[in-house]
Amino acid sequence: MRLFAYMPTPGGLTGAPRRLLTLASVLREQGVEMCIATQRDSDLFRAAEEQGLDTVEVEPVGVLRQRHGALFGGNAVFRLKALFSLLVQNLGIARKIRKHGADVVWIRGSKGIAFAGLGALVSRRPLVWDVDYELPSRGVVRWLHRLGLWAAKRVVFQYSAAPDAIFGLELAARYRQKFRTIIPGIDLPSLEPFRAKRMARERREGDPFVILQVGTICDRKNQVTIIEALRSLQINNVHGDWELWLVYDEIQDRVVPVRVSGYGLEPNVMFLGWRDDVKALMVEADILVMPSRDEGVPNAVQEAMAIGVPVLASEAGGMPEIIRDGQTGWILGMDDAEAWAERIKRCALDRSACKSVGDAASTYALEHLGTAQWGQSYARLVEEVVSSPDAVEVR
Repeated sequence: MRLFAYMPTPGGLTGAPRRLLTLASVLREQGVEMCIATQRDSDLFRAAEEQGLDTVEVEPVGVLRQRHGALFGGNAVFRLKALFSLLVQNLGIARKIRKHGADVVWIRGSKGIAFAGLGALVSRRPLVWDVDYELPSRGVVRWLHRLGLWAAKRVVFQYSAAPDAIFGLELAARYRQKFRTIIPGIDLPSLEPFRAKRMARERREGDPFVILQVGTICDRKNQVTIIEALRSLQINNVHGDWELWLVYDEIQDRVVPVRVSGYGLEPNVMFLGWRDDVKALMVEADILVMPSRDEGVPNAVQEAMAIGVPVLASEAGGMPEIIRDGQTGWILGMDDAEAWAERIKRCALDRSACKSVGDAASTYALEHLGTAQWGQSYARLVEEVVSSPDAVEVR
């Protein structure tokens, strides 16, 4: 069975592209061969080739090369150009789907629907729409959501509350029979060396308390709450040798570096940029913080738990579905800087208790967050879609 997976403008090899590569590996074990379609100059394309996967070069047409929501703005002339580019893009996708003999098409997010939803319909192959983070469902995005829900045979979410949260109760209710919740898995064997190193790590007197955060610096990831929490500790004379390590692909929210500078936190806050050794950084970190305003089930959170890093997360998205508050991590209000400050202080003052929570998180991850169940569930879904009565036979 062949699955044509399309991801437009994937950027760096961050959470979503990495997760797609892992999904390709686990589906192969279930007899489903994935062909990854994306831009040739992307990290995803190169990694897919290195992994021995089939690849298809798909370059954005015309104004579709613009990123960060630019397609949803502009004057009437620009919108006409965008519509024409989308039509050409979709027809090109349809040809590639048929050429590569795909049995089913996989698309991620509303942008994927804009770039390839019509193409999947024209190809007459069943569509699986994988939904994670989405822009607010209004305007053009609302129409893309409606198109995706109508066109897809199945819509996959990472956590159970996602459909209502993303689409709203009324729209979600119309298509609920198409919805499936599949919590993504992670490659546990590849994390075992890092877990072993962390278990064997011996802290020395005077070692700083290291707080790690991974993700694009932006309003959605909400790093500003952590900066405010650390400022609160500073104001309340909670001294200590601590460091905040920020790992990111880009800075979209300039408020974060401005406040770090304005609060005099530069000696303690490290802007590390993108790192290929994030797992090694997790070995050295004391906690991972994820104060996001909107999330699915982040790769970084799952990997940190498996390695044994205690996680402080907001109540956003699917994070409360994998973290048991006070047992395998902590769930905090996304904008409650004082609560984050208090929890960070407690973790720093009682590192033994903090480590115990990390150990419990690792045990939970080893039992529940592997790829086997994820791959089996996704393979069953693909088989269900292909064998449905209204699926088109591929010739």
